[in-house]
This record gives sequence, structure tokens and C-alpha cells, in this order.
Amino acid sequence: MPGRHLPLSSLRTIVSVKTMVKSGRGAVRHIIIDGYNVIRADPRLQSLEQGSMEHARNVLVQTLASSPRLVNDDIVVVFDGRGGTRSHVHSRKMGRITTLYSARGQSADDVIVSQAQELARVGRVVVVSNDVEVREHCRAAGCEISASENLLGQIPGRPRTVQPRERAYEPTLSTAKRGNPRKASKKARKNRDIRF
Repeated sequence: MPGRHLPLSSLRTIVSVKTMVKSGRGAVRHIIIDGYNVIRADPRLQSLEQGSMEHARNVLVQTLASSPRLVNDDIVVVFDGRGGTRSHVHSRKMGRITTLYSARGQSADDVIVSQAQELARVGRVVVVSNDVEVREHCRAAGCEISASENLLGQIPGRPRTVQPRERAYEPTLSTAKRGNPRKASKKARKNRDIRF
């Protein structure tokens, strides 16, 4: 399927029209993924990247497309095209996954932040990236943030890791605490990774 060549302004319009689509559970959740960041966070994809960058990208997109947890979501995977020859953002649709390549001289981080800011005005947006600067800009725009490892741990074909539980809190007379001792603090609940 040939890719479409779109300037960033018309791309914003196309993505905004997609927000009108409704799923059975309400509004569509938009997930914007930093593609190379996720590839480099997974040892299996990282080994594929050493052989062929294109093959690693295709395996990532196919893995995301096959995830039952992401069936009702609008997914945009952004890759860095900064060293390429295109002077515009390149878009390619593979099933329900949209793949974007940034323009020459433009980083994928710029595309992720602009997409997140645009989509956050009209719906729920989750940004998957380990890049601190991207996370901060997107959080300021009102987006939910997730680490690449969190996404990788929830898609098919990945071994699940069980987090060890903390030891039970046993209050003493001087540290008696009111409320549920097993409930995490507000700060810990806020910083918890989202569930896909």
C-alpha cells in the first residue's frame, strides 16, 4: 500500500476527523507511540533492528495490530525520518495503525508533541515514550503518559513480569496510621502506569 505524503497541517486535520469515530465503549482513545523508543526497549525487536530496521518496524506494527487490548484504540506510531530525503511528514496506514515518519530536519519527538497537543483538545490521549522531554510536554498538554516497557509488558507474546509486593505495614504505637494500610499513597497512585 503506497504511503501518503502530507504536510503537517493537513495531517492534523485528518487525525482530528478520526476523533469523531466512536467505539462501543464511548470515545476512541488515541495512543501515540515513539516507535524507535519502543524498539530499543525490547531485546527481541532490538536484535531485529540490527539486521533490518524496516523488519523491526514492521514487526512492531504487526504486534500492536494483533493486540486485543488495543482493538478499540486509534494508534499512531511515529518514527524518526530526520536523516531521510522527505521534506514533509510521511503517513502510511497498515490496518488500523497509522505510521508517521518525520520530515527531513524534524525529529519524531516534535511530531509526537504536536500530535499529542492537537488530539488532547478533543479526546483522551496516551503517549508511550521514555524520552523525558516528550513526556513533560505531553503531560503539560493533558495527555496520559506510559513507559515503553509498560506497553511491551501488556501486548501479546511478551512474558509477564510479576512485581514483588512490599512487606505488610505493621504500625507501632508511634506510627499508628489511619485508613487502609494496603492502599497506595495519592502520589504513588498518580505515578502508576496505565493499563492498556
